[in-house]
Amino acid sequence: MDGSARRRLRSALLEVAPWLAAAEVGPQAVEAGRCDACDDRPRLLPTCGPAGPGAVCRDCAVQLGVDGWCEGHQQEGAAALAWAAALPASWAELVILWWVATGEVRPTAWSGLDTSVLPLPIRRSLLLS
Repeated sequence: MDGSARRRLRSALLEVAPWLAAAEVGPQAVEAGRCDACDDRPRLLPTCGPAGPGAVCRDCAVQLGVDGWCEGHQQEGAAALAWAAALPASWAELVILWWVATGEVRPTAWSGLDTSVLPLPIRRSLLLS
Protein backbone atom coordinates (compact mmCIF):
# COMPACT_ATOMS: atom_id res chain seq x y z
CA MET A 1 0.00 0.00 0.00
CA ASP A 2 1.60 3.27 -1.07
CA GLY A 3 1.51 6.56 0.84
CA SER A 4 -1.41 7.94 -1.15
CA ALA A 5 -3.53 4.85 -0.49
CA ARG A 6 -2.66 4.98 3.21
CA ARG A 7 -3.69 8.65 3.37
CA ARG A 8 -7.04 7.85 1.68
CA LEU A 9 -7.62 4.99 4.09
CA ARG A 10 -6.70 7.12 7.12
CA SER A 11 -9.10 9.85 5.96
CA ALA A 12 -11.93 7.35 5.41
CA LEU A 13 -11.29 5.76 8.80
CA LEU A 14 -11.45 9.09 10.64
CA GLU A 15 -14.63 10.04 8.80
CA VAL A 16 -16.38 6.83 9.82
CA ALA A 17 -14.69 6.25 13.18
CA PRO A 18 -13.51 9.56 14.67
CA TRP A 19 -12.71 7.75 17.93
CA LEU A 20 -9.55 6.50 16.20
CA ALA A 21 -8.09 10.00 16.72
CA ALA A 22 -8.09 9.64 20.52
CA ALA A 23 -4.62 9.93 21.99
CA GLU A 24 -5.10 8.64 25.56
CA VAL A 25 -6.93 5.45 24.54
CA GLY A 26 -7.21 3.54 21.28
CA PRO A 27 -4.67 2.62 18.63
CA GLN A 28 -2.67 5.83 19.03
CA ALA A 29 -2.21 5.24 22.76
CA VAL A 30 -0.60 1.81 22.43
CA GLU A 31 2.08 0.15 20.36
CA ALA A 32 0.64 -1.68 17.36
CA GLY A 33 0.25 -5.36 18.06
CA ARG A 34 -1.76 -8.06 19.72
CA CYS A 35 -3.22 -7.83 23.22
CA ASP A 36 -0.67 -8.53 25.95
CA ALA A 37 -3.24 -10.67 27.80
CA CYS A 38 -4.90 -12.85 25.13
CA ASP A 39 -2.46 -12.43 22.21
CA ASP A 40 -5.43 -12.51 19.84
CA ARG A 41 -7.22 -9.17 19.37
CA PRO A 42 -5.47 -5.84 18.77
CA ARG A 43 -4.26 -3.73 21.67
CA LEU A 44 -6.59 -0.89 22.50
CA LEU A 45 -6.05 0.37 26.05
CA PRO A 46 -2.85 1.02 27.96
CA THR A 47 -3.03 -0.23 31.53
CA CYS A 48 -0.83 0.34 34.56
CA GLY A 49 -1.86 -2.36 36.99
CA PRO A 50 0.86 -3.95 39.06
CA ALA A 51 2.45 -6.91 37.25
CA GLY A 52 -0.39 -6.92 34.72
CA PRO A 53 -0.40 -6.65 30.95
CA GLY A 54 0.76 -3.35 29.51
CA ALA A 55 -1.81 -2.96 26.73
CA VAL A 56 -5.00 -4.94 26.26
CA CYS A 57 -7.91 -5.43 23.89
CA ARG A 58 -11.42 -4.37 24.82
CA ASP A 59 -12.51 -7.81 26.04
CA CYS A 60 -9.46 -8.29 28.26
CA ALA A 61 -9.88 -4.76 29.64
CA VAL A 62 -13.44 -5.61 30.64
CA GLN A 63 -12.21 -8.78 32.37
CA LEU A 64 -9.54 -6.80 34.25
CA GLY A 65 -11.93 -4.02 35.20
CA VAL A 66 -10.42 -1.05 36.97
CA ASP A 67 -7.91 -3.43 38.58
CA GLY A 68 -6.01 -3.16 35.30
CA TRP A 69 -4.99 0.30 36.46
CA CYS A 70 -3.00 1.21 39.55
CA GLU A 71 -4.83 2.81 42.49
CA GLY A 72 -3.89 6.29 41.36
CA HIS A 73 -5.31 5.76 37.85
CA GLN A 74 -8.50 3.78 38.47
CA GLN A 75 -10.69 6.76 37.52
CA GLU A 76 -8.89 6.93 34.18
CA GLY A 77 -9.34 3.17 33.88
CA ALA A 78 -13.08 3.48 34.46
CA ALA A 79 -13.27 6.21 31.81
CA ALA A 80 -11.25 4.05 29.39
CA LEU A 81 -13.58 1.11 29.98
CA ALA A 82 -16.65 3.27 29.35
CA TRP A 83 -15.03 4.62 26.17
CA ALA A 84 -14.26 1.10 24.95
CA ALA A 85 -17.78 -0.13 25.73
CA ALA A 86 -19.20 2.46 23.33
CA LEU A 87 -17.13 1.26 20.36
CA PRO A 88 -18.78 -0.48 17.40
CA ALA A 89 -18.64 -4.24 16.98
CA SER A 90 -16.03 -3.79 14.21
CA TRP A 91 -13.60 -1.96 16.52
CA ALA A 92 -10.85 -4.57 16.11
CA GLU A 93 -10.88 -4.42 12.31
CA LEU A 94 -10.89 -0.62 12.41
CA VAL A 95 -7.92 -0.56 14.80
CA ILE A 96 -5.92 -2.90 12.58
CA LEU A 97 -6.71 -0.81 9.50
CA TRP A 98 -5.66 2.33 11.39
CA TRP A 99 -2.26 0.76 11.95
CA VAL A 100 -2.11 -0.21 8.27
CA ALA A 101 -3.02 3.35 7.28
CA THR A 102 -0.32 4.80 9.55
CA GLY A 103 2.27 2.33 8.29
CA GLU A 104 2.70 0.64 11.68
CA VAL A 105 1.76 -2.80 10.33
CA ARG A 106 1.63 -4.36 6.89
CA PRO A 107 -1.76 -5.21 5.42
CA THR A 108 -0.83 -8.91 5.57
CA ALA A 109 0.18 -8.81 9.26
CA TRP A 110 -3.28 -9.84 10.51
CA SER A 111 -4.58 -12.97 8.86
CA GLY A 112 -8.32 -13.38 8.81
CA LEU A 113 -9.17 -9.67 8.82
CA ASP A 114 -12.91 -9.56 8.03
CA THR A 115 -13.44 -6.47 5.90
CA SER A 116 -17.08 -7.41 5.21
CA VAL A 117 -18.05 -6.00 8.64
CA LEU A 118 -16.62 -2.58 7.83
CA PRO A 119 -18.63 0.47 6.80
CA LEU A 120 -18.94 0.99 3.04
CA PRO A 121 -16.61 4.05 2.83
CA ILE A 122 -13.80 2.00 4.36
CA ARG A 123 -14.37 -0.93 2.00
CA ARG A 124 -14.34 1.48 -0.95
CA SER A 125 -11.08 3.00 0.26
CA LEU A 126 -9.55 -0.47 0.47
CA LEU A 127 -10.61 -1.24 -3.10
CA LEU A 128 -8.77 1.87 -4.32
CA SER A 129 -5.53 0.74 -2.66
